[in-house]
Amino acid sequence: MRKIKIILTSFIFLLVVSCSSNSAPLLGGSYISERVEGYVIHIAIQPEENTFVQYIDNREVDRGVFEKQSENTYLFKGDKQEFETTLTSEDSFEVSIAQINDGNLIELINESKVPAYFSTEFDDVDEYEELLNKK
Repeated sequence: MRKIKIILTSFIFLLVVSCSSNSAPLLGGSYISERVEGYVIHIAIQPEENTFVQYIDNREVDRGVFEKQSENTYLFKGDKQEFETTLTSEDSFEVSIAQINDGNLIELINESKVPAYFSTEFDDVDEYEELLNKK
């Protein structure tokens, strides 16, 4: 009888855990886009410090802080821009870059829960920062 209770309890626990996995994951790590108009967008998010760094083709174009607005909605406040986004259950979110993809949304997918940062210095960072500005 005791074995049946243990097996039944284990089954219920596994059922509850598997059903609850539909909620959005925690925001954090490295989120990367596919190549869009020749550019790759990357955002490194440090959840413990509520900070982010945004890159376009490995060039740092913005950095700042973020705050949770609701269950899976976040407000990013950078030095150059401010935007709100919603994290999906697939651990992805969308951003808009003014001069890339006609300002339409670009999906960024979590590649790692460890944020990746780039320290290479480029001479053309100003050109990439300009992509954030509206035409």
